[in-house]
Amino acid sequence: MDPVTHSLTGLVLARALLPTRRGAAARYATATLLVGANVPDLDIVYFLGGPVTFLDYNRGWTHSLVGAALLGAAVGIALWKLAQRRRVEGVRWRPLVLLGLLGALTHSLLDGASAEGAQLLWPLNRRWLALDWFPYIDLWLITLLLLGLGLPALFRLISEEIGARRKEGVSRGAWVALAACALLTAGRATLHGDAVTQLESRLYRDRMPARAAAFPQPLTPFRWHGVVETGTSFETLEVTRGGRQEETFQTFYKPEDSPALGAALATRTAEVFLARARFPHAEVSPARDGWRVRLRDLRYEEYAPPFHRMAVWVRLDGKLGVVSERLVRGAAADALPED
Repeated sequence: MDPVTHSLTGLVLARALLPTRRGAAARYATATLLVGANVPDLDIVYFLGGPVTFLDYNRGWTHSLVGAALLGAAVGIALWKLAQRRRVEGVRWRPLVLLGLLGALTHSLLDGASAEGAQLLWPLNRRWLALDWFPYIDLWLITLLLLGLGLPALFRLISEEIGARRKEGVSRGAWVALAACALLTAGRATLHGDAVTQLESRLYRDRMPARAAAFPQPLTPFRWHGVVETGTSFETLEVTRGGRQEETFQTFYKPEDSPALGAALATRTAEVFLARARFPHAEVSPARDGWRVRLRDLRYEEYAPPFHRMAVWVRLDGKLGVVSERLVRGAAADALPED
């Protein structure tokens, strides 16, 4: 999920677990939760190796339960060391390590609940796990988290204006926000299950579905982007209002095996892409003195975030030698590249 959601989750957890009265220990604890909730995204450094290397390692070991736990613990120890260097009293290493672990694990679990997924079981298994309950940016979830932060602060200001005595303790508003987020999660899980059931219960031009998935949309939990694989095609359609499908759907036929397709799939760029794609679709077309092959993942719609909409373009010569292989994102995923 997006960094804003991860950061707000860390802050709401800090309000829910830490006393409202601030001190040095509370500030370091809050910072540990906030940094821990974002530390798995350190895998952005792999982008220095290029887009293919970043795709290969993104949401890999740093987002696994083991990797996130190690990074979260490292955050706690680092902030404890910083407090020791600054001679801040009352900061203990065990609570900071536990808070770092909690923040980092919430990051992994949120990404696992999204349509992007993560390699949660690394190093035992590099399989991608995704529940498909949340989109990359969920405005409902962000709103609930913001209310969990904003309403207690507003009530605190009102109490101070009327002269009420300020009580020390955790924020009840933060706990209410966390409970509301849990209800939202349960609702999305139920609607997602209904959508998948509906996708699997119909025929697509007399073709039986082999597998189906429903991917969330950012503005509403009542509309899902459905993708169905049959023996010869992929079908995409919209599922709305808790499982009712649109009657129209778009068909993408699977290409026949060919030497050109085999040569394109053997490239490193294609191998990295296919290891992550959920519904990969290939298109083979003739090009000047050779062939052009495009690979894309049908789970992403046209209005998906540009960074997530990607395609692989492989250019082959007449002897099936690789002229170029590129991983592109956004509008370039649909635009025909120049030879």
